[in-house]
Amino acid sequence: NRRGASSLVACGECGYTYACPKCSVSLTYHSANKRLMCHYCGYSQPVDKRCPECSGALKFIGTGTQKVQEELEGLFPGIGIVRMDADTVNLAHSHQKLLDRFRDERIPIMVGTQMVTKGLDFENVTLVGVINADSGLYLNDYRAAERTFSLITQVVGRSGRGVKSGRAVIQTLSPENEVIKLASKQDYNGFYDREILLRRLSGAPPVHELFCLSVSGESEQDVLRMCAKLRASLKNYLSDVSDLEILGPAQAPILRINNRYRYRIMISCRNTQRIRDTLSHIVRQAARDSTCRGVSVYVDVDPDQ
Repeated sequence: NRRGASSLVACGECGYTYACPKCSVSLTYHSANKRLMCHYCGYSQPVDKRCPECSGALKFIGTGTQKVQEELEGLFPGIGIVRMDADTVNLAHSHQKLLDRFRDERIPIMVGTQMVTKGLDFENVTLVGVINADSGLYLNDYRAAERTFSLITQVVGRSGRGVKSGRAVIQTLSPENEVIKLASKQDYNGFYDREILLRRLSGAPPVHELFCLSVSGESEQDVLRMCAKLRASLKNYLSDVSDLEILGPAQAPILRINNRYRYRIMISCRNTQRIRDTLSHIVRQAARDSTCRGVSVYVDVDPDQ
């Protein structure tokens, strides 16, 4: 479910890892051009033959679509394979060309990211495999279980859509996880009953709204200073709101992207006119704050990660 060949390149002797100089992420190895690339800012560099720190042997860790394709080509030599990810779908309507090839030329195998899971209907597809099904299950996101369940049920549904029966194989490190088990059975009602209980306990949508005040800037100190001001303003303006809960400031899941530090303040409460007006006023105040120039503040409602 990830593009590239390996999600991490590290030295097996000293532990050195290749990281993006502009973002708080590791670089992904792309075997097609033998380069390390950042999928957030676009930075890239060639991969070294040995570790640049100690000259030790490099290890290529993780599995992306390119690596899956290479493994399949070794297991099934001479068998046609179509790969569909952001690297192959780079021109207008090229995704449709790949799908047309898969159908019209009756190519036996398609490998892709989650873009292949939705809305595809090929009657001769009888086997679907989900690789690393739980890779997104333990993210710091209240939608993590929902997204994992949705992804698995959607891709499982691509198999056996015609007269022929279908089969799905799910690769996971946690086969006893309740989300994985419910998804494998396509038990939508069971998943809803489980998930809505957790949402009520945590005050997450749809029980309450989540408002996210995101703050970013090139200076981490300025960003933290602005976060402190925003939190103080929220407490001052909304101290009498009974169901209000303020969380943070805390680092965003990826702290730095393109040399800008990112922090967030989460507010859980009912979505009322007063809340919206207050947040709008606070953001306008932040934009006029001359002590934190270059710092951006914006609000999301029920934000995606």
